[in-house]
Amino acid sequence: MKKKHVFLLLVLVIVLLTAGIFYKEDYNKKNPTSSGPIVIRLSHVANETSPIHLSCVYFEEILEERSQGKFDVQVYPNSQLGGDRQAVEAVSLGSITASFPGTAVLAGFEPKFMVGDLPFIFKTREAAYKAFDNELGYELNKLLEPHNLVNLGYGETGYRHITNSVKAISSPDDLAGISIRTMENPIHMASFRAWGANPTPISFSELFTALQQNTIDAQENPLQIISSSRFYEVQDYLSLTGHFFASGSLLFNKEFLDNLPQDLNTMLRECAREMIEYERKITQEMEKEFLQELEAAGMNINEVSPEQKDLFIEMSQSVYEEYEDMLGKRLIELAKKYND
Repeated sequence: MKKKHVFLLLVLVIVLLTAGIFYKEDYNKKNPTSSGPIVIRLSHVANETSPIHLSCVYFEEILEERSQGKFDVQVYPNSQLGGDRQAVEAVSLGSITASFPGTAVLAGFEPKFMVGDLPFIFKTREAAYKAFDNELGYELNKLLEPHNLVNLGYGETGYRHITNSVKAISSPDDLAGISIRTMENPIHMASFRAWGANPTPISFSELFTALQQNTIDAQENPLQIISSSRFYEVQDYLSLTGHFFASGSLLFNKEFLDNLPQDLNTMLRECAREMIEYERKITQEMEKEFLQELEAAGMNINEVSPEQKDLFIEMSQSVYEEYEDMLGKRLIELAKKYND
């Protein structure tokens, strides 16, 4: 009986602590200046060495300093509060304040967010920044409001590149017959089919083992993921195709922001903007380090020239045609606007 009582007591303590966390969150949301600092619980899935986490910590530091302690920012890395989709749902409900997911995840809430997943739609990352910071971003952000979400900026994870255990990839012909893991994203899968590969959605948690056991030949991810996941241990070739641009969205609960005093709301938004600029900057700087690490680890790295990329782009037209009706021609043009 004593063991049973101890167990029940532990369960009760956990329930009360959990309820306290979410009560504090809800109380702050409704009474943002009434009792102590305003708690912001900021979730993301990346590890502590990633540009995503470093930029979240930067946001924590500057917002707490400038508000003179009126905000208490608590950063939760490594999916501690759930994966990207779960975190977005939690922000929408208000059970956590903010999250920094990959923008592709938002396509599960609003399909038009897939416009950024179209292959080679941004010729440079600077073109992507301008598009997301202007008309494209404004149009997409409107779609989030009915979900009780506000996007305070678009960061980046970097361009996605192909690794494999077969050969260097320089043209679509090189992908013929190669099995490649992709995200469960219809545009990503359609693109690789157009290039002659066999795309296979596999959970990221199972990817390393699938590559190690040769269940699949290849995968594609930004350099920071390729490096931090140690794919160089099970993949010989890295081809810098840059076929998709991976962006991220700094999402806040709309009700939380709406209930902040105007001065604190403005301050938070300014710090968020600086956070995004910082994240973009260190992502570019760290990519050089990632490349050096991957080369030192023994990967064969090959650049893909603009002329070679044109071959991929030419074979991508069927994907654009397939998704034009769903995404809307205007939205696609807004994404491409800053390429020239």
